[in-house]
Amino acid sequence: MSYLREVYLRSLRGAVVLCLGGILAMVFLNVVLRYLFNSGIFLTEGLSGLLFVWMTFAGALLVLYDGGHIGVDALVRRVPVAAQRGLFLLAHAVMLYVSWQMLLGSWQQMVINLKVIAPGTRLPVALLYAAGVFFAAMSGLFLLHQMFLLLTGRLPQSALRPGTSEEESDVERHVGALAPEGRK
Repeated sequence: MSYLREVYLRSLRGAVVLCLGGILAMVFLNVVLRYLFNSGIFLTEGLSGLLFVWMTFAGALLVLYDGGHIGVDALVRRVPVAAQRGLFLLAHAVMLYVSWQMLLGSWQQMVINLKVIAPGTRLPVALLYAAGVFFAAMSGLFLLHQMFLLLTGRLPQSALRPGTSEEESDVERHVGALAPEGRK
């Protein structure tokens, strides 16, 4: 399973890099053509927008997998582990609900726009909404997996407290045990 996860994450990172490289190449080429030859490629604007949407959603998935999303953990760090588990479940349930709503909405828009052709690219507009479907489905699976790991007791303690690793948790535990009573 770890091998498949690594291949998947490398593929996502590669997709982000390819999208960014494609955007940069197309925009640079278009600028050069406009300034030197007073012409441009009409296709680049639409393709750049499409690549940007896919890059954004793939990057958001990578951030979600790495736990690098914005979070306020001032409360989570001060409550007991049992409460941390409950807050983790609550937060993931809310994110799962939002992912479900996004999946439904993106799916509906994708189906509606299957036969709508973008004038700049001559591609279906549904490709834009497919990025939302992909993101919502993959983030939903990840959130379900995280909740399953928590409920089966296999989720690392560091995952309950965003922004900390196992070593940081150990250091905080040892420092907290050595601190005077008033400073804990």
